[in-house]
Amino acid sequence: MADPRLRISACGALLWHADQLVWHDTLTHRRFAIGEDADAVLRCFTSWQPLSHLRKHARDDGHAESLVAIAERLRAANILITWESARHRVEDANEAAWHRWGRLVALFHTETRNLRDQRFLTTEADQERLRDRLDHEPPPPVSRAMPTTHRVPLTVEEGQWIRDGFLDVLSHRRSTRQFRAEAVPFETISALLRLAGGITEVDGPTQTAFKTTPSGGGRHPTEIYLHAHHVAGLRGGLYHLNTGTNELELLGPPQSPDTLVELLGGQEWVADSGCVVFYTCVLPRSMWKYSTPRTYRMLHLDVGHLSQTVYLLAAALGLGVTFTAAIQDEKLEDLLGIDSAYELVMGCSVIGMPLGVTSIEYGE
Repeated sequence: MADPRLRISACGALLWHADQLVWHDTLTHRRFAIGEDADAVLRCFTSWQPLSHLRKHARDDGHAESLVAIAERLRAANILITWESARHRVEDANEAAWHRWGRLVALFHTETRNLRDQRFLTTEADQERLRDRLDHEPPPPVSRAMPTTHRVPLTVEEGQWIRDGFLDVLSHRRSTRQFRAEAVPFETISALLRLAGGITEVDGPTQTAFKTTPSGGGRHPTEIYLHAHHVAGLRGGLYHLNTGTNELELLGPPQSPDTLVELLGGQEWVADSGCVVFYTCVLPRSMWKYSTPRTYRMLHLDVGHLSQTVYLLAAALGLGVTFTAAIQDEKLEDLLGIDSAYELVMGCSVIGMPLGVTSIEYGE
C-alpha cells in the first residue's frame, strides 16, 4: 500500500512517567517513550488519515521525511495502526466487546492479563525473593487498631445456629432485600463477624494469615467496617473490626436511613436493614508480596470469597443478606476516613431479619 491510512491505536494509553510520556500498549504490555516530535505526529492521526497527510504539517521536504520516519517507527510499534491490518481487526473486536463499559475498563483487564510468554517464578525463587524483601522491607500488619474510646468484644455463642448441616446451609444461601421490622441481635452479628473476619493463624515475620476465607498469598487485604443502625444490644454507630483482637472499634455515630440509602445507590430496601458490613482493600498488604498488576484482580476475588462466607454464615444464623457494589465511593471514603490512594472501597453486605419468604434474585 503506497499511502496507507493510519490512526492512533485504541488499545493504549499515554502516561507521564520519570519525566517522559510513555505509551502503554495494553494488548502486548509493551512500553514506548514518546518524544516531542512523536507527539506532533500522533496529533495528525486522531482519525484515519493517509500517511501523506503528514506532509501538510511539515516545514519543508527534509522535515516531511523526518515526520514520515517517525510515523513508520510508531507504526512498527503499533502506536499507529494501519487500516484493515491484523492489529486493526483485533482492536475493533476489542472495542466492540467492551464498548458499553468504556476503554478504561478494557485497559484494566488487558493490563492484568498474563501473555503467552509470561514467565513465573519457581517456588524456590519466590521464597528467596521474599526473604530478601523481609531483610529491608517489613510487611504491613495483617490487622490494625483504630483510635477509639469504645471497644466491643466479639464472641461466638452456642445454640444460636438456625441451620448446622452444610448442605442445608448451602441450599439456603439467598440474596434478601426484604426485611421485617425487627432488630438484628448483636450476638448473631458478633458470631458472623468473628467467624468471617477473625484470624485463625498468622505467621508473624511475613504477616501471612489464615482465616475461614481464602486470600491471595495469605495477605488478607480486606478491611471490615460495620454500620449498626438497628442492632439489639449494640450502640448505634460506625465500627471498625479489629481482626487482631476480635473487637469492634467505634469510629463515629450512625447515619440516618436516608443517608444510607443515598450512599448505597438509592436502594430503598437498605433502610429496613439492621446493619451494613463494608469491605475495603488495603493495597500495601498485597503489594508487599506481589509486584505484578494482576494482583489487582485478586483483591476483587478476595472480597468475593469473603462475601460468600458472610452469605453462608447468614444462612446458618437465620439472617438475610445481600451483597451490593452500588456505593458512592467518595462519600464512603469520607465516612470511613480512609485515603483512597491506599485503601479501596470494594462493596458491602446489607444484613437484616428476613421475612418469611426470602426474595431470590434470578441469575445469581
